[in-house]
Amino acid sequence: MQEFKNLFLPTKIGNINIHNKIVLLGFYGNFFGPPGDLKVPFGAPGERACSFFGARAKGGVGLMVVSEHYATWPTTLSIFDKNFRMPLESDEGIPYFKKLSDTVHKYDTKIIGQLDTGAGPSFDSRSLGGGSLLAASPISRVSHTQASWGEVPHEIEIDDIKELVRRYAAAVRRLKQAGYDGVEIKAISGHLLGSFISPATNKRTDEYGGSLDNRLRFVYEIIDATREAIGPDLALGIRFCADEFIDGGTTLDDGVEIAKKLEATGKLDYIFGCADAFKDGHIPPMFYPLAPWAYVAAAIKEVVSLPVFTVGRINDPVLAERILADHQADMIGMVRPLICDPEWPNKAREGRLEEIRRCMACSDRCVGKPYAFQTVGCSINPEAGFEATNAIITAEIKKEVMVVGGGAAGLETARVAALRGHTVSLYEKNDVLAKELSIAATPPGRQDFEEAIRYYTYQMKLLRVDVHLGVTVTPEMVFKSNPDAVVIATGAEPYIPDIPGADADNIVEMRQILLDEVEAGQNVVVADLDYHIYGMDTADFLAERGRKVELLTEKIYAGTRLDWHTLRTIYTRLLSNGVVITPLAKAKEIRGTTVVVQNVLTGNEKLIEGIDTVVFCTHGKANDTLYRALKGKVKELYAVGQCVSPRWLPDSTADGARAARAI
Repeated sequence: MQEFKNLFLPTKIGNINIHNKIVLLGFYGNFFGPPGDLKVPFGAPGERACSFFGARAKGGVGLMVVSEHYATWPTTLSIFDKNFRMPLESDEGIPYFKKLSDTVHKYDTKIIGQLDTGAGPSFDSRSLGGGSLLAASPISRVSHTQASWGEVPHEIEIDDIKELVRRYAAAVRRLKQAGYDGVEIKAISGHLLGSFISPATNKRTDEYGGSLDNRLRFVYEIIDATREAIGPDLALGIRFCADEFIDGGTTLDDGVEIAKKLEATGKLDYIFGCADAFKDGHIPPMFYPLAPWAYVAAAIKEVVSLPVFTVGRINDPVLAERILADHQADMIGMVRPLICDPEWPNKAREGRLEEIRRCMACSDRCVGKPYAFQTVGCSINPEAGFEATNAIITAEIKKEVMVVGGGAAGLETARVAALRGHTVSLYEKNDVLAKELSIAATPPGRQDFEEAIRYYTYQMKLLRVDVHLGVTVTPEMVFKSNPDAVVIATGAEPYIPDIPGADADNIVEMRQILLDEVEAGQNVVVADLDYHIYGMDTADFLAERGRKVELLTEKIYAGTRLDWHTLRTIYTRLLSNGVVITPLAKAKEIRGTTVVVQNVLTGNEKLIEGIDTVVFCTHGKANDTLYRALKGKVKELYAVGQCVSPRWLPDSTADGARAARAI
């Protein structure tokens, strides 16, 4: 509290009192209704949502803005569909939202419902149930890395605008009845309201287009209707894009002017201006610096007296405190850091900074999965999104547990097993823990992976796990130790595919490059068989060192397993550094300095000549020798992580936590 005198200072938003300045902002996590929870109607919060948000409230968040499925009509043009209603369109939905607000209020956390007028030009109507997207003008927004973007929307008609304002007011009245503390109007770019604000997407010639006041007219009408519906006691805020970074779009100067006009309505209690809504920076991936958008809040704060929110890679309480102390913002918003560690606020307030599991912005489970209609999770917090089912419970019978392997899977196993009360010993053949994560942190812009190593290393000390480094475990050692349970987390071994010429001296595996065990030549081919980011990171690593690189992928594009924010960023880096990316291509044969490349669809071949080094990037091969040697010979045996099958970081930690809960 001494160190964070601003962050934990009680504050007021309108007429609601908040016990600190930490805000869990609105995000889409697939928690409401199917597919997140099959027991409740589509778009309604159930046990899974209550467990997720309840855990963050218990963890000390002062305010949370909940956004999922808060639409004022089902989807797209289904405003005309009388047979399908979202929960907020009738009183039948109120009990579901009341249960969520009651859950959050148990911990004195305030809850605001972020209400959207609906899908705009940055959506996919088919995934929303059909119909047509709605927007200010029939202008599509193309994302070059988000496959579903690019649909031409329907120019919404004035009668429908009036109907949406009416429905919006009815929906917020129900939120008030459900015990919510306020409403946030969602007017970011790509959504319907945001398409009116931006001059890039609003080309109307009626009273809703042209001048800034005309482009804000729809927003003004929503503000008026909302304030009338909720009265003076509930908080009312707005989120809009104050710096779009697109040709002809809203600039920061425009954003500042918009903020002044919004405050002048006299009906808002806070303003939240975000940035880069159409590109990768809206949810800045690991490549971005911490707090890249604090300048937006700072610029707005200079011209308004209302509280101003900020967001964007604020994963550390010291950084959050500095932003507040420097008067760049009034409230610190975050999403991924609180997915990663729901106890972030409490740990900071109690001075337990080393215990915080800091978000790395890898965006693997938290950003990428909702677009695939999977619930949000976290690479290094397997409980995230599964709080109701994956809680860590003290074991009834305490056991001696031996974990073999100090990678992510082994470390998470040891952490959860120790928390459950077991006595844990961990053995790692290398002289350091989590060597694979250290390798992952080597390429440019990927150093945040070191945070996972720091966190797990500290957890081993905190939980008194007996760590043995530089020890290769044999079956005889296991038999001699005679533990109650053995968990094998021996990982995967690097390998080079068995193709003609792959045994030549100029053929290497990516880890050899990233560990500087091998010096690559000037002309390099990187064959990516990982389909995530390792191949792209390796190409980036080499290009930064001045090598001429061609990246081959057998997929239709490189990085098909990546979230689109990270994908766009790494693609931009590679192309800017001259990397040639060849899709649908596999290395069929290596003939000295010539690589024979085959198109995986047509079978056509081409030759890449004058290549000094060929780098293969693969998942690796499961190292399950010890597991198979022990099977049936020890009391209790588990295999986790890459030694089960080579996958990615969130799969390893999930395996480890699952095994530890079973012991």
